[in-house]
Amino acid sequence: MSILSGWKITVLALLVGIAIGWYVQGLRWDADVAERDKKASDDISAAQQAVIAGQAFQFQRFNEIVRQANQYGINIKGQSDEKQIVYRTIIKLDPAGRQCVPDDVASRLLDYTYRLRTSAMHPAASETDTTSADSIATACRLTYAQAVYWIDPLLAVIDQANSQLAGIREIEGSRNH
Repeated sequence: MSILSGWKITVLALLVGIAIGWYVQGLRWDADVAERDKKASDDISAAQQAVIAGQAFQFQRFNEIVRQANQYGINIKGQSDEKQIVYRTIIKLDPAGRQCVPDDVASRLLDYTYRLRTSAMHPAASETDTTSADSIATACRLTYAQAVYWIDPLLAVIDQANSQLAGIREIEGSRNH
């Protein structure tokens, strides 16, 4: 019986060894899975940090572009206001400034102004005064002095708009790169 019981002990020891091996291998597999999960989590975290850093840089860049466009607009407005003071002084002394612009030119300018105002307003503001220039009965719709007063502010607004559009193009260009 000792041989048979030795054989049983050997088989039992072998089975215990196999069971312990499987258990150890299972622990190793669990450790490998945990390590892969940790690496995947670290990769996701690094990717998220890269996205957040990129967005923060873009916001900072966009804010800088907007700040520059606003500062440029402020400078243009100030220069325009200074020019207006000079123009008013000069035109006040010039008798040609009191002469009327021909009615057809003044009417076209006024109609165009109303169309621009109407197109710029929100749809809810449909009660905008769209009276045509023909319905306004005045002796002189627009003097040459008034026309000159409009020129520099219009040029300043166009310059500001062009600056803002350049900023938008710069933002879109940086977004595409």
